[in-house]
Amino acid sequence: MVSTIATYHRPFVNNLTPSALLAHARTDAGKRALRYVATSGFGVVSTQVLLFVFLHVLDWKSVPSNFTAVTIVAVPAFMLNKYWVWGKRGKAHMRKEVLPFWLFTVAGWILSTLAVVLVVNLTKDPTVPELVDGNKYAVQAANIAGFGILWVLKYLFLDKIMFGPDHHTPYDEDIELEEAALGQPPAT
Repeated sequence: MVSTIATYHRPFVNNLTPSALLAHARTDAGKRALRYVATSGFGVVSTQVLLFVFLHVLDWKSVPSNFTAVTIVAVPAFMLNKYWVWGKRGKAHMRKEVLPFWLFTVAGWILSTLAVVLVVNLTKDPTVPELVDGNKYAVQAANIAGFGILWVLKYLFLDKIMFGPDHHTPYDEDIELEEAALGQPPAT
């Protein structure tokens, strides 16, 4: 039994060697994954900066701060994912691009908000002025945790279903057909 498990996992482990990871990073899929990581880094840093300003400088409550930061960063995150990570061009398609992306954003916001509310309830202390509304740094960590849970799933969805190279041509043809039916000029 143990040898069967070891044999089953060996190809996966062999792919995690530094040389295998470097080789993968040189492929189109590897470059795309690295761009996704960079875009995610931009999103996390931007969200955390906004959360810090809203929580610590403007002294907003945790949930509205989380909502506002997530909403503001979602727009450039979408644009970076569409145009830079997956190299798509043309106008964003509402049903096939914007709505699915926003569904993931809303799911991340819901998870992060639940984590924020939990952290606020666990860390608030009415007798300590800095903790009346909970530990603000813990709120920032909860935001990261909420989105971190969906991070891999979102990548797989964006890569395999929404923007992936295997879906490029039929996807773009569908958009062109819909736009033609609506009498709009095709997106470039």
